[in-house]
Amino acid sequence: MKQNKTSYLVGGSPAALLTLAAAFVMASSADLRAAVGMSVMVIASMLLSAIVMGALGRCIPDGVRLPANLLIITGCVSLIHMLMQAHFPVAVNLLGVYLAALAASPMMVQNAEGDGEAGLGMTVRTALTTALFLATVMIVCALIREALGSASIWGHSIAFLEPVKVPILSGAFGGYLVTAIVMAVINAVAAPRQTEKEEDGK
Repeated sequence: MKQNKTSYLVGGSPAALLTLAAAFVMASSADLRAAVGMSVMVIASMLLSAIVMGALGRCIPDGVRLPANLLIITGCVSLIHMLMQAHFPVAVNLLGVYLAALAASPMMVQNAEGDGEAGLGMTVRTALTTALFLATVMIVCALIREALGSASIWGHSIAFLEPVKVPILSGAFGGYLVTAIVMAVINAVAAPRQTEKEEDGK
């Protein structure tokens, strides 16, 4: 049986799922405001597209399921993007083109794979679980990078962090470094569960 998004997160290998969203995690985690904005975008887009795909899943022929799902995702991402432009312009300015590019990301494509076949309830649950996991990772990375890289939180300077500030963390290399560290921690936590699962399967 094909491994779904929930199985990656519960006793599986969540870091494997995180690799699909690594680009967005690195792009949005230099500033906590950007991370929260991207988190809102991911959660809303995944949840809305999952509801639509779950409702229409059995009406879409298998031969055109993936193109149809991509069309649904693009429409949902565009809708959420316009709403964020109206109500959260700061986050949109910080994230720039990454918000619009979300529709074509491997994360969204993988999340769409097979959606709609398991029913509305399961589709929404797996999408929400995945989105909340990714949002948590983005916010954790942003807290580390903004606090230690820029000596600020939510754009406000924090004086006692100035002496320990590491500016490189707020740049591209810092994005790779912090994301890699977080993925290593996630792997370390998930490894015992994965080993136990493999032993149970023998």
